[in-house]
Amino acid sequence: MKSNSLKCKIWWATFFAILATQNITAATAADISKLPGKPGDIDFILIKGEILKEDDKVFRNIAFASDRAIVILDSPGGLLAPAIEIGKAIRLKGFATAISNAECASACAIAWLAGEPRFLSKNAGVGFHAAYVETDDGEKIPASVGNALVGSYLNSLGLNEKIVTFVTTAGPDSIRWLNKATADQLGLTVSVLDNQRQARANYQLALKNRWGPKPSHEEAARLYRIAADEGFAGAQNNLGDMYETGEGVTTNEKFAVYWYARAAERGEPTAYLSLSSILPVGTTDENVLVEALKFGLLAIEKLPEGNNMLVAKKNVRTIASRLSKSAMNRAVELAKAWDPLYQEKYLLGDSPRP
Repeated sequence: MKSNSLKCKIWWATFFAILATQNITAATAADISKLPGKPGDIDFILIKGEILKEDDKVFRNIAFASDRAIVILDSPGGLLAPAIEIGKAIRLKGFATAISNAECASACAIAWLAGEPRFLSKNAGVGFHAAYVETDDGEKIPASVGNALVGSYLNSLGLNEKIVTFVTTAGPDSIRWLNKATADQLGLTVSVLDNQRQARANYQLALKNRWGPKPSHEEAARLYRIAADEGFAGAQNNLGDMYETGEGVTTNEKFAVYWYARAAERGEPTAYLSLSSILPVGTTDENVLVEALKFGLLAIEKLPEGNNMLVAKKNVRTIASRLSKSAMNRAVELAKAWDPLYQEKYLLGDSPRP
């Protein structure tokens, strides 16, 4: 039932970057965490870092607390056994898996196969090779026991013999890459992510990097840029915010205004607020102030009740105090006539933080 629900509501599935191998080196266990969705919506479970022993137990504890989720993997490698156990948990829960603007290889690809449904972006690739053990002198030897485990796991997922052969026959030092066309030939059901789903995927990853327990503002800015270029208004607004504050990027007010304006053109109310805040700073130009007031009025009209609404009302009072009555009337008329080029479906809430 959970699998059918996910397949019927494809818009839930928005995500992911996966890059993994089976090489075993000393490393810190993966960072496994969850971004809860809104009530009734889907959760996002993130796995970042090398998959090591016990990571499957951590994943299960998080996964079993979710009814619907999509798993985002971003891993440089890991152990085969816990990756298989993670895959089993994914299938048991009926979760989706996906790869967006990334490559996913080896053990991580094994986990990806368990998704219901499985997603790939147009530029993504999934790589497979045979299980192996590495000798003390660095020689990689195919491991029959490991391949037997993989074969049994793939059979439990209901995958056909062609897929099993594809996954297990490449040598330890080579990779067989799977794309959508190859998947179709093998009889493996894979859906291609469209640009908007990819954009929302990268936006969610940016939130994780910006506000998560191990923040990386530079990575957040990079992911916002990808999502912004793909047209997601929330990412455009938040990228503008980073340029305004110099968070993860060099401060650039013109870039900030540019991205706020792009988000406003897509009907993002938070971008209206952003423009009403940044445009009046350091200017006496009446035309600029009229534009700022216009966006402040739009923010009051479109934002939900909350902190952002209070800021918008304060902005409007401040800007109006600097304008003549005729200029204020002009701003009101411009606000009434405003029609975004495109109305974004997925809007930011009162706060951009998860």
